[in-house]
Amino acid sequence: MMEVLLVILMTSLACAILGPFLVLQKLSMTADALSHSVLLGIVVAFMYVQDLNSPWLFIGAALFGLLTVYVVETVADKYQVKKDDALGIIFPMFFSLAVILISRFFRNAHLDVDIVLMGNPLFAPFIRLFDLPRSFVVMLILFILNLAFVLLFYQPLKITSFDPKYARLKGIKTGYLFYGLMTLTSLTTVTAFDSVGAILVISFLVAPAACACLVTKDLKYTLIVSLFFAMSSSILGFALGNLWNVSIAGMCSFIGLLQCILVILFHKNGWLSEKIKRSKQRKEVYRDLFLMHVYHHPGNQEEIGLNTIQNHLNWSSKQTKKIIQDLLKFDWIVENETLNVYELRPKGLKRVTLLMENLYDQQSRRLFKNYISSS
Repeated sequence: MMEVLLVILMTSLACAILGPFLVLQKLSMTADALSHSVLLGIVVAFMYVQDLNSPWLFIGAALFGLLTVYVVETVADKYQVKKDDALGIIFPMFFSLAVILISRFFRNAHLDVDIVLMGNPLFAPFIRLFDLPRSFVVMLILFILNLAFVLLFYQPLKITSFDPKYARLKGIKTGYLFYGLMTLTSLTTVTAFDSVGAILVISFLVAPAACACLVTKDLKYTLIVSLFFAMSSSILGFALGNLWNVSIAGMCSFIGLLQCILVILFHKNGWLSEKIKRSKQRKEVYRDLFLMHVYHHPGNQEEIGLNTIQNHLNWSSKQTKKIIQDLLKFDWIVENETLNVYELRPKGLKRVTLLMENLYDQQSRRLFKNYISSS
């Protein structure tokens, strides 16, 4: 089983090193199209060689991958069709044609659409090369090839990914870079078919890179984090797939999705993090408003009375009670039961002084100004 894990791990690394450039250049759907349309290349090559182990299947698939990209780009550029629309036309056409050919001519051949889509990593160790699983060796070579491409063309790829127009002004051959990237993506996708299937290839190409792009804005770190997410989804997917006796490829894809959801929720600008941050800011503003109100009406039983302050602040009783509990806990206010009013403690007075000296943020100053003018 360790060899199965090595195959999945190496496949994920080979995909994840290219993923950030696909995501940044908005080519995720192109990768999806590649992973499906290359099936037609495999089928066409098989029609001529009638041998599932022939390298012509690999060559045919890679060529059809490039053909897909070329046709999509041509249709999008010359016929004023959006790239998404072109992808929606070309890739289902190629894929459906491949399915029709398989169902019509190769029903008895071991060329199964389900295996191509979902893969079966458990079979990978049975085909050996240099006393190792062949898939592992091939994916290792592709990982080295992809890594070499990224290291060699890092700067042009970086500029092209973030600002293609500026890249062209600098004289960078963006077309060569694009087709180089697409060629490697196509080769990686086709090679991974044998072991993990098309669905997991898409997941490995897109999910780790999408997570990494949310976590960091530095491209170097994005590449490293993308590899980390790819490794973690592979290891977790493999372990849970074995534990629950379910499809390992499916579980790895699911873990990739789960990672994306968690990153979207919890990264520093994520949905949940923003909610928590806004909630904290809102509480802070309410506490400061309360302190300012007490500061401006010292000893006034009507304005800051223990039982009347809620009416002047126009807050709900629940909200007022919560803010008062916070301020008492911070030792910013004290309840003067003799005068029946709230009073500022030294810490509270220091906070108000800080606010009055305009050391607070601009938004809060505006809120206080509005509050003071209306009180």
